Amino acid sequence: MKKICLVILMIGFAVSYKTFCQTQKQNEDEIKKRIQEYENAYNRGDAKATAAIYAVDGSHTYANGIINRGRVEIEKGLQASFAGPTKGTQIKITPEVIRFPANDVAVEEASFILTGLKMQDGTAVPPIKGFCLAVYHKQKNEWFAFAIQCMVPPPSTK
Repeated sequence: MKKICLVILMIGFAVSYKTFCQTQKQNEDEIKKRIQEYENAYNRGDAKATAAIYAVDGSHTYANGIINRGRVEIEKGLQASFAGPTKGTQIKITPEVIRFPANDVAVEEASFILTGLKMQDGTAVPPIKGFCLAVYHKQKNEWFAFAIQCMVPPPSTK
């Protein structure tokens, strides 16, 4: 009887583990899809679509220290940026690690490269490389960026 219980327990564990792994993979794919949606919207200069990736009460802290809180403020900040300093820029985001501390929470570490930035006099700026830490929250079966913080490391002194 003990052996039968042990076998049943092991089968139950295996099925649960497989379901858990499939769910994690699906969630990871959904987060990567959102990152691609963000990248595409940003590269089109579409502030509304870019901001739609954020939770209504989400926030974004940019590498230059500017903080936008709430989807409306994020959209306004992006509109101003796309009309000015980041007009025509392109971003490439590479998710490095995605973890799930809870079923409806994801933490993503990503690197990014921003190209096409120009000085006020029109001089091209070399590509800017940085990192972002993002927290996503799943609401009504859709992932939204709850908080994103980005940084650009100082140039190497080597």
